Amino acid sequence: MSTTRSTQTKQAQRTVIFANLPTLKVIEPPKGTFSTRNDQWCLTYCSQNVSGRIHNKAPWCRSVCIRKVFSHEVRNILQFKSHREVDADGKARYPLPKEGQPINLPRYLGGKPTDDPEHGRKSPADIKYWDEGWYLWKTNSFLGVYSSIHMMPKTLEAQGLEESQKKAKRQLYKEYQEFLRSGQPRTQENKWLGPIVPPNFGPDPAPESLLVHIPLDSGPLFEPIYNVLAPAQHSLQLFHENWSAGNYQKFAQRVWNKTWTGEPITLASRACNFGYEQWKNKNKGPDEDDKEKEA
Repeated sequence: MSTTRSTQTKQAQRTVIFANLPTLKVIEPPKGTFSTRNDQWCLTYCSQNVSGRIHNKAPWCRSVCIRKVFSHEVRNILQFKSHREVDADGKARYPLPKEGQPINLPRYLGGKPTDDPEHGRKSPADIKYWDEGWYLWKTNSFLGVYSSIHMMPKTLEAQGLEESQKKAKRQLYKEYQEFLRSGQPRTQENKWLGPIVPPNFGPDPAPESLLVHIPLDSGPLFEPIYNVLAPAQHSLQLFHENWSAGNYQKFAQRVWNKTWTGEPITLASRACNFGYEQWKNKNKGPDEDDKEKEA
């Protein structure tokens, strides 16, 4: 019994030769939903002056951001929560902010503004939704910079929910201002009975902002250039086809064979004589014409 215990104690005391030496461990950071790598960067510049502080003006700000949207943010991935509203392609329908919709983008960036013939104004075009890939965002507004920083810790679903809430509250404040301008009394028939005043969220920074998907939709941008280069492309295609068929080689051979005959020299001589006669008749004076008529 004692022999067995001593044997087990010796085996437990045995260690690996390199166990006490320093080792190198390769640790791979998590990816996907648990990734700790940065995927959004913003470069912001703001300035202010004394006059702006005296008159309580907003600072002059410019900001540019780039962000990557991963698959799990717009699609159902295993070991991740399922999105509520998913289309037939399996992509979640989280609409882009107002500054990323086609109706608010210029044509050279993929915008599709349409005119309403009945009311004579722009009508909503196709709604764009978030998709996986890179996005470029910029703004020229102080409120836009604040909104961008405020939205950075939120998911796409939370961003869309907050945008819809801000839109509803801005609309409510607009209706309240119209009610005040109308001069109507506060009664039970309207919803403005009581001292509650809707908060003012300030102007919408979307008109001074821009959100586009990278790579850009270059169709409308290069479409005029393609139309201008279309004849040149057709000419090059014809040149390639004739060259491949050997038509230019045959033509060059025929020209070379004609050069050793007398026909080119005769044609050149006739052209020179005709040109000389035309020049001679043009330089004749009125006296020479009268003499020729008398003769």
